[in-house]
Amino acid sequence: MIHPSKAIVAICFAGLASLTSAQTTPTAEQSTGFNSTFALTPAQIAAANLSAAEAASLNNVVRFDRSQLANGGPYEDDFYTLPPLSNKTTGSLQPGTLLNTQAFTDLSAFTIPPNTALSRILYTTRTYNGTVVPASAFILWPFTPRHVTAPAGNQRAQSNDDRQRYFTAAKPAGAPVVLWSYGTSGFFGTAAPSCHRALWYGDAAPFALALAGYAVVASDYAGLGISEAWGNSNNTKIQHQYLMSRVSARDGLYALRAARAAFGEKLDERFVAMGHSQGGGVAWGVAEVLQEPEGKAEFGDLAPGYRGTVAGSPTTQVFTGWPSLIAPFVSSGIGSVFPSFKLADWFTPAGAARVALFREIEGGISAALQLFLGDGSAQLLKEGWDETWHVEAYSKLANAGRRPFRGPMLVLQGTEDVYVPYSITNATVAATCAAHPNSELEFLVVNGTGHVPTLDATRQIWLDWIQDRFEEKPAAAGGKGCKRTELSSLLPVGQYLKVGNAFAQWAGTPEYSYQVPLGP
Repeated sequence: MIHPSKAIVAICFAGLASLTSAQTTPTAEQSTGFNSTFALTPAQIAAANLSAAEAASLNNVVRFDRSQLANGGPYEDDFYTLPPLSNKTTGSLQPGTLLNTQAFTDLSAFTIPPNTALSRILYTTRTYNGTVVPASAFILWPFTPRHVTAPAGNQRAQSNDDRQRYFTAAKPAGAPVVLWSYGTSGFFGTAAPSCHRALWYGDAAPFALALAGYAVVASDYAGLGISEAWGNSNNTKIQHQYLMSRVSARDGLYALRAARAAFGEKLDERFVAMGHSQGGGVAWGVAEVLQEPEGKAEFGDLAPGYRGTVAGSPTTQVFTGWPSLIAPFVSSGIGSVFPSFKLADWFTPAGAARVALFREIEGGISAALQLFLGDGSAQLLKEGWDETWHVEAYSKLANAGRRPFRGPMLVLQGTEDVYVPYSITNATVAATCAAHPNSELEFLVVNGTGHVPTLDATRQIWLDWIQDRFEEKPAAAGGKGCKRTELSSLLPVGQYLKVGNAFAQWAGTPEYSYQVPLGP
């Protein structure tokens, strides 16, 4: 079984180049007490040519994944029901329109930290081809907003003044915003972080940010959460356009606009964009969109509040890494970008059958590992698939980096990251800085860390960096291209835990209260 914390590590990637085995280990059921009862049918097992071991492991994975959905997920939670359009039509809707607000989300099914609160919204965004579609997002609220100042001379406010502000304010000011973009959670409706018990990334970033006093605004990305638009035809299905960085960046910016419409002065106009893995590429895409002439006009209401971007382990090259995974992931939404695409362009009949099952069960990352790296996965891709027109065309549209961007930007990268290799990020940073020498880009190389653990190793750094941006302190790069810094561990790196080995287990009813020993 792959726990969520491990799944995040096994997820959010554009590269598995250093992995040496294409096999996954069998899984075992967790005694969580709330697993689902999902089971593959004999017909599904036969169609995908699954071995008994693969079928058993896939059943366990899907059961566990579904047990992590708060309130049963998007297909059972009434929040995700679209409001009627009334006299409007999809043609007249503008992206960034607020559709519905759940100001108070019942937290009994979630595992977020005490003294944080959750809201969710439905809003409109647009796909690559410009179609306006509905989407979902969440806002994770701090108990007390972080007080940030921008005093003359770019000096930090006196700590006593800050304390006095906290203790004397009759009503808290609006919270500064971090526009959070998460790493790959999946490709279908049930993969929305807004319906995941721990909002998918948990303490790796969103919890840490909210506990530091920031309001965390996060789009689910188009196609996740809300997976169908208005109407009943096949044309209403919303496909997730995976790793299209600037498309998902717009999802986030439109979500921010809608969140402001919903919550007004509770949200400070200032914001920093932050993301990891797929979301690192999306956060980088936010910086690019805000620098584009079209983006400047499109987000003129938001751009004055932008203070910078943190891109952790960013995906900057789509088709880098393990083809047996990247191809199925991209194929889930490429047809909405290039209608001419067919599964037979890339996959053998055996591969197409497994992709079809993946879509049918709306599998997540762990399910993908079983289907596409399992015993029967040797001949899933056609020879020369990566030389097809669709691969090159999609890469040109999707890849982040090498374009003008609005800084400052902090890029975080671990040297032992097998999912987004250091060599790829290093090359993208170098090419971007060479092409745009006056941009502000800080590149922090973390020696010895892997994919998601790079966020843990650098937490105090990116929290300080974000606060400095809100306080309008000069960035280290100072408008003079790139600044590269290397970070090493205090102790020998081999003494540190490499990846997370636990997850936040839901204990929301009395029979599980013993699992929360510190109590209320």
